[in-house]
This record gives sequence, C-alpha cells and structure tokens, in this order.
Amino acid sequence: MAKREADLNEKGAALLKAVERIVDAPAKIRLRVDEVTEKIRASLPDDATAAQIRGSVERDLISHYSNRTAIAGGAAALPGLVPGLGSLAAVLGGGLVDMTFCLKFEVEMVLALASARGYDIEDKRERQLAYLLAAAHTYEASGGRNPLPDLVKTEIDAVWHYTPRQLGKLVAALFVKLAILFAGKSLTRAIPFIGVVVSSAANKTLTSRVGKSIVKALDGRAAAHSKTAAKAEPAKKPAAKKTKVKAKAKKSP
Repeated sequence: MAKREADLNEKGAALLKAVERIVDAPAKIRLRVDEVTEKIRASLPDDATAAQIRGSVERDLISHYSNRTAIAGGAAALPGLVPGLGSLAAVLGGGLVDMTFCLKFEVEMVLALASARGYDIEDKRERQLAYLLAAAHTYEASGGRNPLPDLVKTEIDAVWHYTPRQLGKLVAALFVKLAILFAGKSLTRAIPFIGVVVSSAANKTLTSRVGKSIVKALDGRAAAHSKTAAKAEPAKKPAAKKTKVKAKAKKSP
C-alpha cells in the first residue's frame, strides 16, 4: 500500500515538473493578454463598458488556449495512425504527453485570465494559484468532482489567502489525483484516425469548460476579497457630540 502511494506521488511530481518546465514566461503571457485586449477594444463600440470589454477578452483567451489543447490532443494521438508499435506508443506515452501539454496551456490560460483582471502573475503566489485552479478544474471537468473541498479543511475562500508553501502542498496533491485520473484514459488514442479526432475534440471541450470555471472562480475571488476587506475595516465610531458652550455675556461696565 505504501509502495503504491509512493508510486502515485512520484507520478504526480513528475507530471508537475514536466508542466513547470514548458509553461510560458509571465512576460509572454502578458503580451498575449495585451494583444487580445487591444484587438477587442478596437472591435467594440466606443461606449462599451469595462465589463463588456473584459468579458470579450476572457472569451477570446479561452478560445485561444482551447484551440492549443485541441492541437496538442490530436498530435498526442498521431502515433495511433501507425498499426502495432504506433498504437502501443499511443497507449503508453500519448496520455502523459497529452496531459502535460493540456495542463501547460490551461495553466497559461489561468495566468492570462488573472493578468487580464490586474493580478501580478510575476508573483510566485499567483503562479501557484494558477496551477491550483488549472489542476482542480481540469480534474472536475474530466469527470471527477471538484477535489478542493476534500483537500481544504477551511472555507474555500481561504485558499486565496494561502501562502506559497500551503498552495504548493495543495498543487502536489492535485497533480497526484490528475495522474491517477488520466492513467486509464488513453485507450482511445490507440484507435487509428478516430483517436486523433476524439482527442482533439475532447481537449478543446475540456479546456473551454475549465476556462469558464476559472472565470467564475476569479469572480468568487473578487467577492471573497471584498468580504475580507469589509471584515477588516474597523467599525466607524459615532462622531462625538460637540457640546455647545454658551459664552457668558460680558457685562458692560
């Protein structure tokens, strides 16, 4: 039992390390966000509200990254076009390759959406949150239920205030869950032609769902921040009543 748990932890750590190595730098992600924002602003009427602009930017970013995961899914299934050895490679290696690239683009998508909302994605804690959100919502969108309530002992809102170390432990646990979940989901890739189409379409759908969930999570983060700020604000004390002192009339000599 202990050996199996150690193996799973090792797989989760390997998956996390593989994703970390290939995720784009924050500067590149911010550039993408700036380009999309500029394009959206140019395409909308001058009287478009900030909420309308933000919504269009977020939809564009989700579409961009879901297209990337679709390409990655199709490419991961390509070995299945070669009978025999190709099919075996697709089953043994395709799932890991696909999952790695899928998570890469989803982490980048979370960082892009956070950057569009004004968060500093150069900050280590913001990057940890991106991995946390990408892993949790990918797990949920893939057929499991959101694992965060099981892993977090306090209110979910508290996650936004976790330290990088606390977030790191959560991310590690989630990547183990993802490694387990996707271990048995690579058989379709071994079917020639069908595997390419299925993998591509499945990845696009998955990332689109994750993107929409992330937008809701960021809305929840803003609400949680407002709630925390309201609690922290000291209650206003009633202004002290000014006592009117009646000046004594001076007696004229």
